[in-house]
Amino acid sequence: MAYELRDYLEIDADAARRQWQAILDRESPTPGKRQEPFRPIEVVLCFGLFRLLDPRRFGGANLHLLPHEAKALARTFRRPPGSLTNKMLNLSFDRAHGGRVEPELFVRLNADPQRFLRVYLTIVDAARSLGLGGDRVPDYLGTAQDARLLGQDELGSKEIGIALDEHRDDPEVSRLRPVLGAAATERLVEQRVRLGQHRFAAAVLTAFDRHCGFCGFTPSGLGAVGLIVASHIKPWADCNDRERLDPRNGIAACPTHDKAFDAGLLTVNGGLRIHRAPRLEVRLADRVTESFFGAGTIRERLLLGTSGEAPATRYLDYHRKERFDRAV
Repeated sequence: MAYELRDYLEIDADAARRQWQAILDRESPTPGKRQEPFRPIEVVLCFGLFRLLDPRRFGGANLHLLPHEAKALARTFRRPPGSLTNKMLNLSFDRAHGGRVEPELFVRLNADPQRFLRVYLTIVDAARSLGLGGDRVPDYLGTAQDARLLGQDELGSKEIGIALDEHRDDPEVSRLRPVLGAAATERLVEQRVRLGQHRFAAAVLTAFDRHCGFCGFTPSGLGAVGLIVASHIKPWADCNDRERLDPRNGIAACPTHDKAFDAGLLTVNGGLRIHRAPRLEVRLADRVTESFFGAGTIRERLLLGTSGEAPATRYLDYHRKERFDRAV
């Protein structure tokens, strides 16, 4: 059956339950036999996996390293895990096997995260109504009612322009342009960059247990969005693709200390000791400034989480040499 765009974007509870039931009735495929076509709810859940993983980094040799959410969905769909990453590659047009609807869906859902959240919640709720628990259909967005991508404040028009220029002559992008058109190709490249930024920010927030590395503040239980952000140590525009996606090039912080770090008023050395710029030090005599940046607020050393790697010394060295304000 050929599906149209509305079949993915307008899934209601009844349609989701019917599709889940068809999946539950599905037999595991005989090795070598062609799989059943993906149903819309499967495609939408595969799209959501972009928030957890880059499918271009997984192939036959390392599929066992896929996040448990992807493995659980593959078992429930009665498909090999590699079929999910292949579907993701079709969606992002890394492989031109899925026709035009799938990359258009990729762009539409990225551009309208609240629509994605509505469809996603409909699909997960339908699964629960049929007895499919989190072990079979993981809720990888958690209980969040906001599906916006993380870390997007770092990607202004300058950064997106840099990304488009860097990829303009890539053979892959050159292949896409005559198929999708110039404008749609640029949107697709932009969405790939934004998803990479989301994965970077999510990994940094996890490494810091979602608290500010400078003062320790955590918004847990407050239900507010944006009170802790993840930003690059070496600025995004100065990085290559590998550095932009490296969680060791990130620090999680509250907005005040994030902005101060970005402005060079704070820096961190290779031993994770925090330093104030001289012009900030002389302002500590002011009671309000001291309350934000004094010894009672700013820790001596960067506060890390219980898991994840510490920021890499090479990025901290770059910030200290290129961004830290030493002027009084």
